[in-house]
Amino acid sequence: MTAIRFRNKEHRDFFLEMMMRSRVKDCYHKAFFYVMGIAKETRQNIHAMFDFREDCIKPEGMHGGWQTSGTVRVCHLAFNLWNGYTEEGKEEYFTPEELFCCEFASYFMEGIRVRYPEYCQELPASERPETSTVR
Repeated sequence: MTAIRFRNKEHRDFFLEMMMRSRVKDCYHKAFFYVMGIAKETRQNIHAMFDFREDCIKPEGMHGGWQTSGTVRVCHLAFNLWNGYTEEGKEEYFTPEELFCCEFASYFMEGIRVRYPEYCQELPASERPETSTVR
């Protein structure tokens, strides 16, 4: 796997700290903590979103007063990468169109790469499709 790209030092430090706290170092934990570390607010409220003792997500944290439209997207993607979670009756808020329409989109793509390293590899030069500019 290539190096993980972080938004800033705080994002990287959060990720490393959470991985040290985590009992498991698998792609689920890595992707979850990577995505949750993107925004300052989600870093500050990680205990509302994740139960370290039980090693599980806390969907009830989605309704905290600290949540913004951006942090809701962060949490939705992190939860979905954790175990496919979508909130019953609100599945439409977990679609790519809804999630990726924000400033965090490039980091969301990185989170997907962290979660699915076996599928998100660079194409060898011989397999790269022809590229052209479409306007």
